[in-house]
Amino acid sequence: MTPDEKNSPAVETLGKRVLAADRERGYVKASFVAGDNFINRGGRVFGGFLAAMLDTLCGHAVRLTHREPNTPQVTLELKTSFIGRADKGTFVGEGWVRHRGKSIAFAEAELRNEAGDVVARGSATLKVGK
Repeated sequence: MTPDEKNSPAVETLGKRVLAADRERGYVKASFVAGDNFINRGGRVFGGFLAAMLDTLCGHAVRLTHREPNTPQVTLELKTSFIGRADKGTFVGEGWVRHRGKSIAFAEAELRNEAGDVVARGSATLKVGK
């Protein structure tokens, strides 16, 4: 994200903060904050929020590879695997582009809890352009 770009309201809800980004590689590292309003009946972070974090990482990684600013993109498919315990707190995630074509991109992401344990992984297919 460049200094003149703003987060969407949805991303603000997730508490996303970019920690590192590499346009050349299509890579982003970001943190997210999951508070009490993210907790499900079982006392853990609701899986939908974790999926949204992974979708955000995949989408951001792909957006970094656009040649033209403001190129539209949309997630066509998101696969999420819940791997570990997700309690409220800060999560750090990494997203990267696996393959980028003219109109389709494939990206992956991983999310870790404060202890550094992987809690979820995701892969996404995105449509790029109009």
